[in-house]
Formats: sequence, structure tokens, C-alpha cells
Amino acid sequence: MKKRDNLKPSNISWLGDIPNEWEIKKVKHVLYEVSNKSETGLEDLLSLSQYTGVELKRDKKKNENDNLTNAMSLVGYKIVNQNQLVINIMLAWNGSIAISAYNGIISPAYCVYQFRNNFNPKFFEYLFKTEIYKAEFKRKSTGIIESRLRLYSDQLYNIHCVVPSLDEQNKIVDVIAFKQKQIQNLIKYTNVIFGKTNPKTGLLQEYINTLIFNLVTGKVDVRDFEIPELNFETKELEEFSYLEKVEEEIAEVETNIENE
Repeated sequence: MKKRDNLKPSNISWLGDIPNEWEIKKVKHVLYEVSNKSETGLEDLLSLSQYTGVELKRDKKKNENDNLTNAMSLVGYKIVNQNQLVINIMLAWNGSIAISAYNGIISPAYCVYQFRNNFNPKFFEYLFKTEIYKAEFKRKSTGIIESRLRLYSDQLYNIHCVVPSLDEQNKIVDVIAFKQKQIQNLIKYTNVIFGKTNPKTGLLQEYINTLIFNLVTGKVDVRDFEIPELNFETKELEEFSYLEKVEEEIAEVETNIENE
């Protein structure tokens, strides 16, 4: 991967420069709200976390006697389909937004969005969870105090987002998935040696967050990046050259940011 140099002004102050090939679109041209309600309440109940995304509520039960919900009925809960975007409108500014991998139902207090054609939903999840978008969600939210802020659809629709070609969206998502797996395996490996207090863990998480930001905002070019097979049983890893390579990438990213 290399730093991209063919940039153009986005003419949006908080977005900065973007790749020449990328477009700027309002969110309303990327997705739209859907509000289909459950007639039976028998679908799988889902939950949303800013940390773990959309999950099956039953998977979070600590024991079989725990109730999935205190609600008397789930009739009227919103239907969620795979690859739809779910937003907690009160916490969008804090990253409570995710693509669902499940079909099910969720609290009617949340908003559900369907993507239009030729958009990779996962790319926009990564984009919307960056710090610059969370800050923009906060600016567009209405409410007197932070705990009462709400991001309604009409405000969301008017936010601008960067849009690479579908092929590049797909490539960015694939590279992020590869890097996340790489980092997760590395953390597991180093935890065996250093324990769970491994000081490298925070640095590695910072690295992946920075990398995601640079990928989804077009600062790093992945079009010619070939994703290798991940073999974690190599002599290279045992000698920690793998960790050194990651640290070199972190240092390079930090240098590029400081030079901007």
C-alpha cells in the first residue's frame, strides 16, 4: 500500500482532500430508511453495541433463565435484514451504528436503513465509525444536552460522504478484514508470551483504527495491493519480524499524518 498523491479538494472543510476518482454524495443518495414492523414478534431479537455491532440477543444471555427483554410483546419491533444499517439515533455520535449480519427485529427506537445499488454496506460502516463522521453526526444531531442528542434521518441524509467505485469499496473492505485478522492473530500470539497486559495491544488497536481511517478516506491506495494468505505458523512470526513489520507500518502512518 502506498500514500495516494492524486488528490482533489472535496470543498467540504471537515473532509479535506479526496482521491480524484472518488465522488462526494449526500447520504440520501446512498441509503434510505425502512420501517417494516413485526406482526408476530417471533423473529430473532437483535441488539446493537458501539463495540460489537449488531448481535443476536440470545447469544448474550448468561444463562438459560435470563429474559431476552422486559417488553411484554415484540410485535411492532422493527424488522432488520442482513446488510442493512442499524443506528441508535441517540448514540450515533458515539459510534453506535453497524451493519447487521442477521435477519431479525430490533427496538423501534432505532433506525434501519437499506443501501441503494452499487454500494458496499461494510465500507460505509467503517466510514461512519471514523472520528470525523462521529463528530459530524454530533454536529447534525438535535438536542439540548449530550445525553439527549438525536440524529434523525433528515439530518443524516444531508451529510456528505466519500464514494469510491464499487470495486474499490470492495477492495478496501477486503484489506481491512485481512488487516484485522492479522492484528487479532498477532495479539493472541503475543498474549501467550507477554500475558493479557501486553503493552503492544493498545498500539496495535491504534494502528488498525488509523489504517481504517486512511483507507476509507482515500489517503492510502489499495488498488494494487495483493492480499496474501495469512500463515501464522511461520518461522518469520516466531522471530517477531512480523511484529516489526507492523510497527514499521504504524511509524509510516504516523509520519504521513504529521507531514500533512
